Amino acid sequence: MGKFNVNSIRGYDKIKDIKEDVSGEEYKFGSGLLSDASKDVVKMNIVNIEREKINKNPKNKYKIGEIDTLAESIKIYGIVNPLNVRKNSDDTYTLLGGERRITAIDKLIDDPNVPDWNEYTLIPCVIKDLDKIKLPISDEMKEKYAIVTTNKEARKYTDSDRYYEMQAWKEIIEELRSNGVEMLNDVDEDGEENSIQIKGEKTMDILSKVTGMSRGQVQRYDKVEKKAEPELLNAMLDDNISVGVAEKATDVLSSEQQKKLAKDSRKKKIQPSDVEKYKDDDEKTELTSIQFKNDIANISDAVKDGKAYLSEKERKEYDKLIKKLEKLILKEV
Repeated sequence: MGKFNVNSIRGYDKIKDIKEDVSGEEYKFGSGLLSDASKDVVKMNIVNIEREKINKNPKNKYKIGEIDTLAESIKIYGIVNPLNVRKNSDDTYTLLGGERRITAIDKLIDDPNVPDWNEYTLIPCVIKDLDKIKLPISDEMKEKYAIVTTNKEARKYTDSDRYYEMQAWKEIIEELRSNGVEMLNDVDEDGEENSIQIKGEKTMDILSKVTGMSRGQVQRYDKVEKKAEPELLNAMLDDNISVGVAEKATDVLSSEQQKKLAKDSRKKKIQPSDVEKYKDDDEKTELTSIQFKNDIANISDAVKDGKAYLSEKERKEYDKLIKKLEKLILKEV
């Protein structure tokens, strides 16, 4: 299918010096929120929409933090940057960008001391048309594409944010490949065009380019995804541990030790230097004297006439096992 050149996927298709798609074979895609220079030349179609008509997007996996500070800022200064939404068939709207802002707005609505905000408050929004994303991908992928690019520079990323962004891009890249896309031409904030090869390139290298992470960082997330126990991965996605802790844990800890670390991370902060402590920290189970007697009862019963006959090799193995059993049990006494 060849090269694709996607005009700004945010729906801003009238930026100076960025040509309209005329060949049908090339596309450009935008890299982030508008820069200050771009805002001067882009005519945004801002509409005011009642809060009750705006739905949060379940596909948006980005973390929502520091809401109190943002809510206070919105209460004083209003909404500085409009939300990004797509229109639904029932005349409601779904968020593409602005999850933190809408959460802060909801906090103001729920506050009885802020009477000016309610479900009918008009929220400034930019309505995005996913059909203007001229990439050969499904509507579902276009929505994910709009989410990861619209939110690209609007937040301080957590490790879980980067993981979710990587997963979304993996799906997008896979669909682009399956539809024969060989190259994308990225337009950065300064209007500079950068070619991103799809055909023949390793996914890790493409992810590094589209996310802005180093290849080594991309590989860290990939390793955690493939090797971590589900409990450990979830601890990272809940931002209880960093990707550095998760990666080190997958390298040196057993399955049970990873689970123990993940459980502890809900109660205390765990640093990479703490991971080694879990190597010999398996869960302990109780062994009572009654259980021990029951365990060896069958062996005692098997010794006929109070004697057992072993070869020299078997006797050595027996002595070794007895010493191992003594060491195992007596160290806990």
